[in-house]
Amino acid sequence: MIKISVNGEVKEIEENLNIEELVNLLNYKIAGFAVALNSTFVAISSYNKTIVKAGDTIDILAPVQGG
Repeated sequence: MIKISVNGEVKEIEENLNIEELVNLLNYKIAGFAVALNSTFVAISSYNKTIVKAGDTIDILAPVQGG
């Protein structure tokens, strides 16, 4: 198990999870969200190739309406 931060909350997860697996594990279902790993946005096409490591900071950002 490793510890990471997700949206400012410390989580303990299995090792070797990729972004796609992490998002599924967290039951994140809002369409159109973006993921940043250590303050760098990750392309959707890279979610299944990007492995989360101990100490990483993950931000899952939902779209915001404004005007």
